Amino acid sequence: MSKLKFMNVDRLGRGEPGAPAPGRLMEGQPEFTTWPLLDEGIDTGVWAATPGQHRMIRDQSVIEAFLILEGEIELLEDGDPEPRRFGPGDLVVIQPGFTGSWRTLTPVRKVYCTATL
Repeated sequence: MSKLKFMNVDRLGRGEPGAPAPGRLMEGQPEFTTWPLLDEGIDTGVWAATPGQHRMIRDQSVIEAFLILEGEIELLEDGDPEPRRFGPGDLVVIQPGFTGSWRTLTPVRKVYCTATL
């Protein structure tokens, strides 16, 4: 088995469909698509979403870094007065224990890496 994994983000083919977890939908009907590359304790690949908003609750053992390829999002952390907006070229880290909301403003696509600590 090869120790080299790769994908071309411009030729992804059919991905795995998804949606916000039950009870976390806040606005719209966002649909998610995931193209996983690695799912072995460290998960990485490409993820896309249509507009909408959902609640995010991360436990203390999960960290995520992602690079937005296209689209715009807003992240609002519980306790912050204003959301933060991110778009193409932004590299974002969501640290363990984050609670708040994710709002997809325009269709978004990101390269992600999550790890369980």
